Amino acid sequence: MRRTYLSILAAAGMSLLAPPVFAQTTTTSVWADIMAKKKLTTCIVPSYQPYSWKDDKGVWQGFVAEMARNVAGALRVEPEFTKTSFRTVVLDLQAGKCHAFFGFNATPERALAIDFAGPLYTLSFIFINRKGWEPPGKGWADYNTPDARVCYVIGQSQEQQIKRWAPKSTQIALQTTDECLLAVQSGRADTYVAATLDGLATKHKNPNVGNLLFPQPSYALPSYAGMRLDSDSRFQKFLQRWSEYNRANGNITEWLVGALEQYGIPRDSLPKDISF
Repeated sequence: MRRTYLSILAAAGMSLLAPPVFAQTTTTSVWADIMAKKKLTTCIVPSYQPYSWKDDKGVWQGFVAEMARNVAGALRVEPEFTKTSFRTVVLDLQAGKCHAFFGFNATPERALAIDFAGPLYTLSFIFINRKGWEPPGKGWADYNTPDARVCYVIGQSQEQQIKRWAPKSTQIALQTTDECLLAVQSGRADTYVAATLDGLATKHKNPNVGNLLFPQPSYALPSYAGMRLDSDSRFQKFLQRWSEYNRANGNITEWLVGALEQYGIPRDSLPKDISF
């Protein structure tokens, strides 16, 4: 279970490098399809705590599931979930397998392939340091030295940030979070750079990893809802208004914190400077 969980964690946000642009495979608009079926189908990543997971009764939990249910309720349709992965979610949206996915970085390249609404929330970055190892300070610059061996998962937004803020570090690029954590625990790497929620969940799941450190200056990327591009923009406009309303009144933050609590991370244990 631990390896399954760790291998599927992704960053921040659920963010990969921009996928290539593919041709759309369906012409029915997203809005028309939802209203015809009376269902909102959300692509969801399994075993991805605290974003999304199934409980012992087979019910989807996590703040992604909460957001999807709230959107479905506002549309007066039934919520439905279908499994996806970070490698296939863009294709799944384009093919009409699902209507929405909650948790994309809206890069300009990705915007050529799908549409966005939001931002829903923002996630900063966190370093998971090797036990017994600490950088000389708390800044990105303190990792910007060949003496700091920094692991990151290929294709996640953390790769871009470590290359931007600490280009002189000794960088270890691996395929999964599991591999990076093993590299840190074995001493192959000194630290692993992750998205905040992933770092908190990892520390909770494996208390034997080293200290967590929020690098300064704080830098965060916004996460958006993604949907298929089509000429009928009603669904995108609806989700845009929905995201603005629920972020402004604190609902989205409460869903995030609630999912962390449900996973076993009390809100009073969260870092004081954390924000979404």
